[in-house]
Amino acid sequence: MSSVTSQQFLKAIAARRSIYSLTPELPDGISIDDVQSVVEAIIKHTPTSHNSQGNRAIILTGEAHRKMWSSVVDAIEGDTGKKRPASIRDEAYGSIVFFIDDKTLEQLKNNSPVWASVFPSLADQSSGAAQISAWTALELLGLGGHLQHYNGYINAALPEGTVPEGWKVKAQLVFGAPTAPPREKTFIENPVKVLK
Repeated sequence: MSSVTSQQFLKAIAARRSIYSLTPELPDGISIDDVQSVVEAIIKHTPTSHNSQGNRAIILTGEAHRKMWSSVVDAIEGDTGKKRPASIRDEAYGSIVFFIDDKTLEQLKNNSPVWASVFPSLADQSSGAAQISAWTALELLGLGGHLQHYNGYINAALPEGTVPEGWKVKAQLVFGAPTAPPREKTFIENPVKVLK
């Protein structure tokens, strides 16, 4: 039985926010090995359709992180669209790029053709679960982060030979040491009904 209560879990989920004010450092006592261990555990334990395990991730830091985001900045036309990726390049410590391995999707489709049309959306749902879980877990380590979707640009900007053929980019979780708290979040009324 886990020592984490549901209230502790919910508190962590509620505390997770987009933090854009970052510095390219890790908090004291946190190493990139800690980040890697968290991401590996999340990728391993996030549920997938038919246990297909199609989630993938790579972590870029240092020069690899800066080069990738410089390529995104260079590929975007107009100054307005360059601001966010430029700040990511200059202010974040690193990026976790999330992927789905298309080979696992093709295998699912071949094994269960009657469900073939729904497997891509199920894979996207699983990837989203991995992204939010990793984001929440990294914030528990003291990191700040925000989720981005420069997918087409990122695919073209990744260092050659680092991503196997068939991996499709789904999101980028940018992280670093937070330098300011997140903005307050407002909520809509959205009750969950119980039907009996």
